[in-house]
Amino acid sequence: MKKSIPLMLIWAMAFVGTALAADKEDFDQLEKRAKRLIALGGKPGMLEVALQRISTETGVPVDTVRRQHERHPNIGIAGLMIANVLANETKKMPEVFLSQREKGKQWHVMAQENKVTVDKLNVRLERLERAVKGDQKN
Repeated sequence: MKKSIPLMLIWAMAFVGTALAADKEDFDQLEKRAKRLIALGGKPGMLEVALQRISTETGVPVDTVRRQHERHPNIGIAGLMIANVLANETKKMPEVFLSQREKGKQWHVMAQENKVTVDKLNVRLERLERAVKGDQKN
C-alpha cells in the first residue's frame, strides 16, 4: 500500500498538469478569438451583423445588445457575446460581467467563478466569427 501512494500522487499530478495545459489552451483560444472579433467588428457593416448574431445566439433582443454596446463601446463584440452567454448560464444580468471586464477582470476567470466552461464560450465566439465573416455554415 505504501508503494502505491507515491504512484497515485504521480498519476494525480500528471492528470492535473494535463488538465491545466488544456485549460490554458482554451483560455488562449478565447483571447485570440476575442481579439480577431474586435478587428472584424470594426469593419463597415459588421457591427450590425454581429449584434444580430449575438441576439440570435443568446435570445437577448438586438436593441438590448445594441444598448449594451453603446454603454460599453470598448468591450467589443466578443465581450458582448461572452457577457450575454455568462448571463444566460448564471441568470445574472450581463451588466455584472461587462462591468467586471471594464475593471480588468479576465473573461476566463469570470467563467470559472460562475462554473461556465471556457469551451462553451469558445463555441459561441466561433459561431459569431463565422457569421461576421459571412460563412453560411453556422
